[in-house]
Amino acid sequence: MVLPGNRQGSRLVMRSSIVRCILFFVVSTLVFASCTRSSVPLDRIETKVASITPQMTVEATENPSPPPQSGLFAVVWVNADEPLIARNPAGLSGAAVGQLAYDQRGLELTGASTGLGSSVWVEIRLPSGGTGWVNSWYLTEDVSSAGFCDDTRVLQAIDVVGQAVQERSGQKLAEISNPARGLILRHNWWNPEIAVPLNSLSNIYQDLTEIDWGVQGGSEFPIQGSFQNVIAPQLEDVFTRSPEIGCNELRVGDTTREIVWPDEYVNINFYSVYRPVPEGGSEFDWRTWVLGFEYIDAQPYLTLLVQYRGEI
Repeated sequence: MVLPGNRQGSRLVMRSSIVRCILFFVVSTLVFASCTRSSVPLDRIETKVASITPQMTVEATENPSPPPQSGLFAVVWVNADEPLIARNPAGLSGAAVGQLAYDQRGLELTGASTGLGSSVWVEIRLPSGGTGWVNSWYLTEDVSSAGFCDDTRVLQAIDVVGQAVQERSGQKLAEISNPARGLILRHNWWNPEIAVPLNSLSNIYQDLTEIDWGVQGGSEFPIQGSFQNVIAPQLEDVFTRSPEIGCNELRVGDTTREIVWPDEYVNINFYSVYRPVPEGGSEFDWRTWVLGFEYIDAQPYLTLLVQYRGEI
């Protein structure tokens, strides 16, 4: 069953010696803005652009090349104005001993961990010195942009996503999705997260459960319906139309709204899959799906699907 806005789930495997799990995640509605951008590169990130066929066949020029393991971690799922608090001892009742910014990277684990209810807390070395405990949900393996963009296994995973979309196969999506977080969807970047646990992905095309995906831009009209009726056609509009892809670059067209990669995802590497405006079409008739990937024990997994499209 699809669980909208629920961060309860399976465990996050961050190292073979540490048990992971999922807490409730925050269903957040982002603030609308009103400006136009035709392309939004992220200055912190190197970019690489390629093209893929309507059949989504990605030919790797080399054998799969995993990025080097740094053994370090980065903060995720934390808003820019809400730092992650490190505590001692572990748990929300522990005293605050440090703060980590939403974009903090290069964190080292001590190897100590403890389970608290449905969550697992891990001990880290604080950048300011000393140690503290944080919930493992808010950490991800730290992989450089260059290492990610050079990892041919990610292109192969994107190929599988394309096959899954064309075949309407939840099983194929499940094969490459995050075993801990499942797959997290956003109808538009400002709309709430909808979490699909891994064990529900195989049946996602058959599950006709009505989901509240958020609202339409401008009209505030609610978007409701099953994955099959709402999300599937919008994925097909991109993945079956000779899209272009960009690594750690938001490839978009003209729009009257600001294009934002949410703060809580700033340390998640991604590919944008962009369907340009058809010949003779409206300048706003484009669509992009962004595929965010996380690494677990140096293996990339699809974690996010976030949609961007032209707004008048």
